[in-house]
Amino acid sequence: MKKATIALPLLLGAAALPAAALAAVPDSVSTVTGVGLAAPMNVNSLLPVVNNDSVGNTQAVMQMFLPLLWIGTDLKIDWTDSIAKSIDVSKDRTTFTVTMKDWQWSNGKPVTAADAAYGFKLIKDYGKRYMNYGIGGMPNIVKSFDVLGPHRFRVTLTQSVNAHWFELNGLSQIYPAPSNWKKHSIDYLFNHQTDTSLVKVVDGAYRLANFAQGRELAFDANPRFSGHKPAIKHFTFQMATSSEAAFTALKTGELQIANLPVTLYNARRMVSNLKSKQTAGGFSFEYLPINFTNPKVAFFRDLKVRQALQYAIDQPLIIKAVMHGIGEPSFCPVPSAPETYLSPKMKNLVAHPSEMYNPKKAGHLLEQAGWKPGPDGIRSKNGRRLAFTLIVPTGNPWRLTAAQILKQEWQAIGVDMHIRQMTFNQEIATIKPNKKWDMAMIGWTYAPDYYPTGGGLFNTGGGSNYGGYSDSRMDKLIKASMQGKGLKTLYAYENYASEQLPVLYLPVPGYLIKYDPRLHGMNKFYNAVGFMTPQYLSYQSGK
Repeated sequence: MKKATIALPLLLGAAALPAAALAAVPDSVSTVTGVGLAAPMNVNSLLPVVNNDSVGNTQAVMQMFLPLLWIGTDLKIDWTDSIAKSIDVSKDRTTFTVTMKDWQWSNGKPVTAADAAYGFKLIKDYGKRYMNYGIGGMPNIVKSFDVLGPHRFRVTLTQSVNAHWFELNGLSQIYPAPSNWKKHSIDYLFNHQTDTSLVKVVDGAYRLANFAQGRELAFDANPRFSGHKPAIKHFTFQMATSSEAAFTALKTGELQIANLPVTLYNARRMVSNLKSKQTAGGFSFEYLPINFTNPKVAFFRDLKVRQALQYAIDQPLIIKAVMHGIGEPSFCPVPSAPETYLSPKMKNLVAHPSEMYNPKKAGHLLEQAGWKPGPDGIRSKNGRRLAFTLIVPTGNPWRLTAAQILKQEWQAIGVDMHIRQMTFNQEIATIKPNKKWDMAMIGWTYAPDYYPTGGGLFNTGGGSNYGGYSDSRMDKLIKASMQGKGLKTLYAYENYASEQLPVLYLPVPGYLIKYDPRLHGMNKFYNAVGFMTPQYLSYQSGK
């Protein structure tokens, strides 16, 4: 994996200008990764499929490579921005025939059904290393993938499914891949995720202009892009090291778009000249994965212990004190905002979040589970203290502050929690089943699993089931939500996940985006699932 600064001289253009100069160019925009979703984070992959699925990597990759289906703000397929033109589903819901638009690669060659088939093959070849393995049934639910013509292919499944689920969660994962990758193995692609020679041919709105790892990722508009033609010709991600650093760059005009960090919320008057856009933080939820495979914290396997910890979390306090009121309570893995797929029971909990904060009940549950307070107030059972370590990612101040509140709240019920910070990429590498970690803090944005059934997250062996949670009824409910019609099966799954606590739930932060008042098109630039489409941005003429 190359780490040195790499420039593509033929594509540099205005990307070679200093960041301050870019701000004055009417066809250039600089921002950071994580806008509307998370704190800024580095980009360490330029390729789909083999990357670690972080917000930073996903937002960067999607400037160059587009998925077959583009999901819009209403959590439905946006056919305008999709490479696919239509999908025909068989009556038994086992066969999906996809017709693609006339779309071009940046070298002028057509994006074909064979390219889509190759994109699926990459997922299959990557196997269980694939971060979204199991989501949408991918890849094992696919019995055959047949190319029917230059722009048509047929996907046949091993079983009848909820068509809405497979379209949103399965087919949405397919990225047509350029044919020049075929000479490389999947392991080669994994080991060369920052090799700029692999991204010379793209089908997205932008081409790579410059990649200085840890510093910036600059793009030029793709003149052969088949979608909405970009007015913004130069789009750059500056690799800010923190939300505060991004805010400083926003004040000076080096960045035209960035989040207002919660730690500097009271300093918003310093950027009062900028316009504001509030987001729900993407179609996402915040949670604390638990390591069920670590014998050191075997007490997490006791539902009463998990329930006690959840009842001791004061979500309204965290929203008020940490998120400045810009956030939503959450008590299950289905997002509260937008509430498209939230069950009636979960809607009621979200409407009355204080009912879920009950430290007295938390103490009773621990008593029932046999955990007795010691001389220092920390509970123990059979000589073992009720103590563990929580991993918190760096670069996201609200998470650290929330963790400190959790420490106090859990200490009040006799639980000793220690905080350990590490970078997001280190965290993702650490929180795997059968590794030595206890609990972590993380967020999940539903992309590509836009129909939030839990496949891949909480089913046995799911690719993102970080803690190795396994429950036969959970598996059945997830399977039913993927196969049945309507929302009743999804409601049953989310209600059970709220009761059984495969993870602990935290409130979801909203984000306040500040941006250059000359910019138009922000509603299209950023949608509910956190996708960025800078090709829809433009500067108001005459300003």
